[in-house]
Formats: sequence, C-alpha cells, structure tokens
Amino acid sequence: MPPHSPSLATLEPGDDGMARAKHLGRLRSQVAVVRALADAVECLSRDGNAEGVSEQLIEEMARLGCRVLETAGMLVGSHHPEDSGVFERT
Repeated sequence: MPPHSPSLATLEPGDDGMARAKHLGRLRSQVAVVRALADAVECLSRDGNAEGVSEQLIEEMARLGCRVLETAGMLVGSHHPEDSGVFERT
C-alpha cells in the first residue's frame, strides 16, 4: 500500500506536525485496506466464498478502530482552545 502524503495544514511548525502527519497517514492507509477488503467481501459474498476474507476484514476493522482512537487522542491533545474558536468559560 503506498504511503499517503499529509496535507500542509497537518504540518504546522512547533505543534508536533510530523507526529500528526504520521498518525493521519497510518489512519488513511488503514481506511484504504478496510475499504478494499469490504469490496472483496461484497463481491465474494455473492458466490458464498467470503468466509476467509470476512475474518480478515474483521481484524482490519479492529485495527482501524484502534488507529481512529489513537489519532483522535493525539488530535485532542494538540489543540488549544483559543485556536478552535471555543473559549474557556470564566
């Protein structure tokens, strides 16, 4: 699977932009794997031969869930309230 290049918005200086880019690249790659397997399962299920691929799809979806949680945690930890448009209540 070819690596995905991060967007320029991800590479903000001084904000662990490279770490965010790495997480987002892994997430995109995992989404592509799940999408390809889901397409294969759909095609094979018509013939009744999707058993082995279905198990692989389940494993890859679990990995995708982990990547989503890792990336969400990393993104939440990197934002400052004043940058998001949401300000602290006083």
